[in-house]
Amino acid sequence: MTFFPLPRYATLELTGVDRIRFLQGQLTQDVARLDAAGVLRAAILNPAGRVLALAWLIEREESVVLVVPDELAASLAERLRRYVLRAKVRIALPGEALAIAGRASAPGEQPPGGARHQRLADGASLLTLPAGGLLLAPAASLAQHLATDDGAGAAAWEGAEVAAGEPGVLAATAELFTAQMLNLDLLEAISFTKGCYTGQEIVARTQHLGRIKRRMFRYRSDEPVSVAPGEALNLHGAKVGEVVRAASEPAATEILAVVSLEARDQPLASGRGVRFAPLALPYPIA
Repeated sequence: MTFFPLPRYATLELTGVDRIRFLQGQLTQDVARLDAAGVLRAAILNPAGRVLALAWLIEREESVVLVVPDELAASLAERLRRYVLRAKVRIALPGEALAIAGRASAPGEQPPGGARHQRLADGASLLTLPAGGLLLAPAASLAQHLATDDGAGAAAWEGAEVAAGEPGVLAATAELFTAQMLNLDLLEAISFTKGCYTGQEIVARTQHLGRIKRRMFRYRSDEPVSVAPGEALNLHGAKVGEVVRAASEPAATEILAVVSLEARDQPLASGRGVRFAPLALPYPIA
């Protein structure tokens, strides 16, 4: 199985006896559900319920590892450290000691059965995700799994993530969206039973009062164009949404965008006039 480097991603590693209890107060997910064979999605929110970052979580040895965007990793580590107080937790940025590679699923490919987190014979962690597989290992041992990369592997991963309806948050969109706008409640990234965490009150109020007026949807343009996260989308000249993430192919561009529910099935246009037609997501939105 061939993998490609994914330099846009990095890892945070939390160790210490209080790591689970600490993360329970910082993430939308019920971290107590995490086991050695599992992978969990989670979001880190600000007090106003806006998403600062998204992460995949796994257990490795006596630690919890978060896979996050590389450009946010250092600021997230610093932010989490401010909440440690007396908890017995250490937050580290492993860097090359726990590097990341990926393999995007081909269109229509079904994920393999079995554990979503497998430890390989050489100690690497293989994560089975909707978009494909992630491999986490020290850079030196990861090298044996890697193909020569011309950037196509990372581009294919981004395309698979968009096709899978997987949201992403970068520096340009941090604190722009709420959890439900990014469909995190539909993607099992939110626990509504575990108790308090930063931003929890806003998430719970939104869910229970039924005031979800904007959701993330998928769109396609038959042009290979550059679209930036956070870029506005318009309907009849009025702004109705913002781009979450984009993936370009040689002849097309697909995006995920948070859009008002009234405009969800309408063709939209970027500020530069590029038209995007709605596409189905692989999961239902009421």
